[in-house]
Amino acid sequence: MAAQTDNSVIVHAPMDLVWDMTNDVASWPQLFDEYAAAEVLSRDGATVRFRLTMRPDEQGRVWSWVSERTPDPLTRTVRARRVETGPFSYMNLRWDYRPAEGGGVVMRWRQDFAMKPDAHVNDAEMVDHLNVTSRREMRRIAALVEQAAAESRGDTRPRTVARRAGEPVAAPVVSAGPDDLHGQRLLWLAGGARLARVVWALSEVGVADLLAEGPLPVGELAALSGTAPGPLGRLLRAAAAVGVFAEGPADTFALTPLAQGLRSDTPDSVRALVRHSGSETVAAPYREILHSLRTGEPASVEAFGMPLWDHLRADPVAGALFDETMTALSARLVPMHLDAIRPERFARITDIGGGRGGFLADCLARASEARGTLFDLPHVVDRAPALLAERGVGERVDIVAGDFFTAPVPSADAYLLRGILHNWSDDEAEKLLRRVRESVTAGSGSRLFVLEQVMGPPNAWDHARFLDVDMLVVFGGRERTLEQWRALFEAGGFSLVSTPPTGRWTVLECRPC
Repeated sequence: MAAQTDNSVIVHAPMDLVWDMTNDVASWPQLFDEYAAAEVLSRDGATVRFRLTMRPDEQGRVWSWVSERTPDPLTRTVRARRVETGPFSYMNLRWDYRPAEGGGVVMRWRQDFAMKPDAHVNDAEMVDHLNVTSRREMRRIAALVEQAAAESRGDTRPRTVARRAGEPVAAPVVSAGPDDLHGQRLLWLAGGARLARVVWALSEVGVADLLAEGPLPVGELAALSGTAPGPLGRLLRAAAAVGVFAEGPADTFALTPLAQGLRSDTPDSVRALVRHSGSETVAAPYREILHSLRTGEPASVEAFGMPLWDHLRADPVAGALFDETMTALSARLVPMHLDAIRPERFARITDIGGGRGGFLADCLARASEARGTLFDLPHVVDRAPALLAERGVGERVDIVAGDFFTAPVPSADAYLLRGILHNWSDDEAEKLLRRVRESVTAGSGSRLFVLEQVMGPPNAWDHARFLDVDMLVVFGGRERTLEQWRALFEAGGFSLVSTPPTGRWTVLECRPC
């Protein structure tokens, strides 16, 4: 049996502002009262897939699901659906925006759904629930958008606005402080580094792993993590304010989908990246970021008195954490990269700067008849035999020690540069590409696979743009757009033959010119 809700509100604000604020999924925890977190998972054209997480209910339970939505700015409509339906057999949503008579925007939400037979409520009960929550949230959203419109005009006077279409309701002015969306974003700008240190500290003591089996009181968490209950509770409350962990009754805390990513035992874990980002390897150069801003040079020399790579060799603890981070991050991408490379096509694969050979072993496991060459610095490949033997490919790998800027690159049918070129300037990256090109046998049909980020279009979320600042400040390299990659390949003697997606890690396949 199908059910439907249909609710509207008049928002006294410009259409573009209403559209932009209500379709910014990442900001929904500030816009909606019921959401603790909204995590964008992927984008495909106009369609965005995301995970919503509710605030804890009276029993401390945290509900979460994946949805996707496709906004059409030309028709001012949005179509959405739950991907993870939970108690629903299906849930489809449509949002419509149209000019209101007398000014403002009518924002209309329609929800079409059916409950599963074993759901805890029936269709009629869910209609009642959704009507109550939708109308409450729409009033809140209208007030926040109107406040943003008023602030843009320099007007913060109280006013009466229509909430549901045709129903005037007096509404107080939303505070310009932490309850205001714009104000929250300003506070994020001012205090984002503070939150990063909070999350880093909680990751260092392994709180997410301790909560893997369910919520725990802060006192028990403190005993297990070797921390003090009072300070631990304060850090967890700060993290819970932005959807990282959830605070329940009686000083208990639970994981949220964001906090799940801080566990050490999940495929999508970013714990190693959080620890790396909070380490002195990253933090110290960032304290000298003005040096990079003024000179274009990496600040690592200012911070450590030596280039980054020398620092990592001189500090075994920092080097080990760096290796752990790179291994953890690359593991998440292996299946996608292997599908793009299809290593079974090649008889000889050379991994340039391949570390201890983990990814080369992945390639050879899929290409059972191929041989591999691992090419990296002597102190790096010295640790490779044990890993290659453990992975069962040791007898099929030739280990060559050398500096890829000075030593000959071993010849192959397929060359791999995985997360290497972004560490270097254009001039140095071109030099490395030319050295690879020199080793290619004429007419061999060899391919070069560059595994890197490709920066997407401007003014949109793109992790590569943050990595680009890391490259500037810490490493001395850079991330690149697709056009910049093409130009670099051509300068190095290769041409791009694949059409990689932008805004994510990908595989750029090249052939020699």
